[in-house]
Amino acid sequence: MSATTLSQNTHYIHFILPLIKIYYKLDTLLASISTTNNNEQQLIFIAVEHNNRKRHFLSVTFDELSKLLHCLEPPKLTLYEILCRNKSCKLYFDVDVYIENTFLINIQESLSTLQNLFHYIISNCTDSITYHSASIADHFLVLSASTELKHSYHLIYTNTIVRFDSQQTVLKFILTILQYCTHFILSHSCHQHFLQSISIHHENNPNNWLKHLQTILTNTNFCNCVIPATNITCNNFQKLLFKNSNGFYQWIFDLHVYNKNQQFRLYKVTKFGKHNPLLTTSSVSFNGQNERKNEMLIDKTINYDSILSHALISYTVNNTNLLIFSFNENKWSLLDQHENRIVDLTTKTYFTTLIISKTSPNETNALKRIPPTNTTDLANNTDHFKSFITNLITKIYHTNAYIRSCQRGTNNPSLLFYNIGGEFRFCERLQRHHQSNNTCIIVDTSTCKYQIKCKDPDCKNFKPPWKHIS
Repeated sequence: MSATTLSQNTHYIHFILPLIKIYYKLDTLLASISTTNNNEQQLIFIAVEHNNRKRHFLSVTFDELSKLLHCLEPPKLTLYEILCRNKSCKLYFDVDVYIENTFLINIQESLSTLQNLFHYIISNCTDSITYHSASIADHFLVLSASTELKHSYHLIYTNTIVRFDSQQTVLKFILTILQYCTHFILSHSCHQHFLQSISIHHENNPNNWLKHLQTILTNTNFCNCVIPATNITCNNFQKLLFKNSNGFYQWIFDLHVYNKNQQFRLYKVTKFGKHNPLLTTSSVSFNGQNERKNEMLIDKTINYDSILSHALISYTVNNTNLLIFSFNENKWSLLDQHENRIVDLTTKTYFTTLIISKTSPNETNALKRIPPTNTTDLANNTDHFKSFITNLITKIYHTNAYIRSCQRGTNNPSLLFYNIGGEFRFCERLQRHHQSNNTCIIVDTSTCKYQIKCKDPDCKNFKPPWKHIS
């Protein structure tokens, strides 16, 4: 046995996987894999933590990893997934906040806002390919290792087709969205009297953005105006911040977990010497029960392998239809593997809206004069959508129908819910009218799209398509 690896039967993992090679150094493992294995994407790189925070390294298949997690018990269940630079990965967040610092926020609302914002933006960046799910719980797996002292969550975007070409691209994407939302808040007229002349166009440091946001929060909360091109308000965005023990605002998620060869704790695992495994949580359910009921449950017991597959950040099971975000030479693109084409995102109107570029002082001043877009004001400007809905149900579908009521979404103020009365009972699933059912037409005011939601019990789990409003 080479001096670079542990001798066989000298590590407790050898009693479960006798032939596995365990390396002293990560670089040695990676060098060995790159020269001997052509199926690197199907291997999972693992770090094993032991005494004095030292770690050993190995590569395993999914089945081998599943076996390890099943057979190992604390204190030996201390495994970490290594996120290598050359492997595509899922969007992920690491939320780690002491409870004493979060008395002013509801952590569950913060997690919900974070999921809503990024699922909505990714859906629109991919031309609604991923948008047809009614619940963010269909797309995010939330794992918790929280204790009585600390909120500790891993949020993993489990959408089956969306990936990023590296964890560095994940970080760049997150920072792009944060800068866009921050720029709007600082430029918005509701907050201008709390600020001096501030420009963040040339700033790439999110800590400086926090300093500017703190200037507002020292005086008041953020307003309830909708941030354009998103499904959240400025006040919702405030839920992504908390005040630390020194009185400074910080993001609820850690921006330092996107480095090369980052080691991320695995599902069901505890840190060495600790007693809080990373598990699914009832407070933030990973539903998917609509489509994933058979996948997540086997004979009414939890399918741990399915959860493990979703929890792995850099592992993809034989999917040739991926949409992979990349950022190279200051240019965003989307690789569509199914159609074997590369989409230049900088040519897409929606995506370019999110990019904060260098502007002249005049342009900056113009941005600061953006009028308030309070949700109350938006509710008064729905005549166009009301006219469209009326025309749709009476002239296009030729029914004697009417708009019974209209309500704005609570969690997503960009959505308008039109409850329809009369004879309009069209069902997208059946492609015809029901004999008796209620329908609701949902309008997304930020994308100018609509969907017809049938309220028949048989259609409960059906996800109707989004269509453009003409």
